[in-house]
Amino acid sequence: MADIVALEDVRVTLGGFQALRGVSVGFAEGKSTVIMGPSGCGKTTLLKVAAGLIPPDEGRVLFNGKDIFLLSERGLLDMRRQNGFVFQDGALWENKSLFENLSLPLQVHFPDVPAADRNRRVIRALERVGLEESASERPAALSGGEKKIASFLRALMTEPALLFMDEPTLSIDHAMTDRIHQIIRDQKGRGSTIIAVTHDAQLTSTLADRLVVMDAGQVIAAGDFDEIKRSRHARVRAILSEVLKDIASYDTDLLSLLDGKGESI
Repeated sequence: MADIVALEDVRVTLGGFQALRGVSVGFAEGKSTVIMGPSGCGKTTLLKVAAGLIPPDEGRVLFNGKDIFLLSERGLLDMRRQNGFVFQDGALWENKSLFENLSLPLQVHFPDVPAADRNRRVIRALERVGLEESASERPAALSGGEKKIASFLRALMTEPALLFMDEPTLSIDHAMTDRIHQIIRDQKGRGSTIIAVTHDAQLTSTLADRLVVMDAGQVIAAGDFDEIKRSRHARVRAILSEVLKDIASYDTDLLSLLDGKGESI
């Protein structure tokens, strides 16, 4: 299956720290990929570079075979219209209402759509998650979970083919986590390509078709979930055992990994 996004020998230094060190990895179209690794290993940087939010110091980032950072303004706008990004902290516009935050992507990418149609679409999205009564509220008046939900809705307003997610269920309560899981399952069911950084064991178990394992700014393993979880590579096994230890209750095959009985690859 063709890669919708691919990084070729990408290097990124942020604040004097080498966040990515020669990363080459592809993300298959129509598949869900989970990026995992220890804290500070470069997961979020990789996600943002893949989405075109951070330019590499060296290397190339390809979207459907074209270098993102060499696209024309029109080409870049078209790429943005096809992508959605769910930020870890929500990243909502604090000076705009919830309704205005959700309207903005439609205004930017579909300026010819009548305002009445755009407004109906935003209201339907808010009704879907029970936030229609908060439409006029600013982000400061929302709970952490509501901000996360709003970030999801905003990312999905343009019906993107590719969805990036950075710790979508971090620091929110069980009820909000269940809502977000359902939204993600719906997107996966529609055939969207999903690339996520997450430590959510249940989400990883139900979402991941593929795994990318990172350590110290490098990708040390990438491939199908069933293949990577049985890796005999010592560092990969150590990271998986730490990050995925809670998945054993969702995925019984992982018990063999955690017991040290995985198959060699």
